[in-house]
Amino acid sequence: MAVATAPRMLRVPTSEEAARTRQRQAALKYVLLGLIGIVSLTPFILAFLGTFKTDAEIIAYPPKLLPDRWLVQNWIKTWGTNFGEGATFPRWLANTAVVAVGSAILQVVACSMAAYAFARLRFPGKNAVFSFMLASMMIPGAVTLIPAYVVMTKISFVNTYWSLLVPGAISAGNIFLLTQFLKAVPRELEEAAFVDGASRFRIYKDVVLPLARPALLTVFILQFQGMWNAFMAPLLYLNTPKMWVLNVAISSFQQQYKAAWNLTLVAAMFNAIPVLILFAFFSRYYIEGVSYAGLKG
Repeated sequence: MAVATAPRMLRVPTSEEAARTRQRQAALKYVLLGLIGIVSLTPFILAFLGTFKTDAEIIAYPPKLLPDRWLVQNWIKTWGTNFGEGATFPRWLANTAVVAVGSAILQVVACSMAAYAFARLRFPGKNAVFSFMLASMMIPGAVTLIPAYVVMTKISFVNTYWSLLVPGAISAGNIFLLTQFLKAVPRELEEAAFVDGASRFRIYKDVVLPLARPALLTVFILQFQGMWNAFMAPLLYLNTPKMWVLNVAISSFQQQYKAAWNLTLVAAMFNAIPVLILFAFFSRYYIEGVSYAGLKG
């Protein structure tokens, strides 16, 4: 004969036990994030320390973390680099800034207009055009290098910054990001502006753009970073040394200075610092824009 057993009562943890559990989980999370941060920052720290070393110290084995003498002149010598005919390090830095900032501004303007059209306007073939635009993201950039170079040659854009600014004015990925963001903007705001007699362009300029500021800053940061770090397109289109951007110039340091790794690292630091500063000031908007577009779109 089976004996009935009383059901087991589940023990509910007390508030103190629950608090300790949350604290342990938070501590574990911060430890893991700290380890990830250390692993991520280690190459940058080693490169920064290498800027103060001699070449012999950089390639020495076993490697040494700190230099015997802190050679600040490595930074001074790199800044004073001169390939002749106006090809100087400050000029390359200025070239890179012009291309990166100009391309980012053009992309914010062009992509926001295209995104507003996809998010709000009705026109024949809109879905087909949007799908074709997304499909273009699947095409590797190397496939279009030769056709793009032929086009740039035909319109006399080679060895001008237009060869970088014009193609950099549009990005299918950024149009998609802005489209998803703008779809979440309440239509009632635009309808109220229509009632007040505002034109479509004024609504786009005075209503939509201010609300889309996080997404616009995200696009600006992404394009600025992408163009600042660009190498293949500037190498292909910019032929004279004084027109080079910083990445192309850094690739020539080995020829100019006969494998001066310390000077190359200094140039790389100069190349990295502007992007780090930009992200440090606008990272909150970047995270907000990406998260909002992904969750609300």
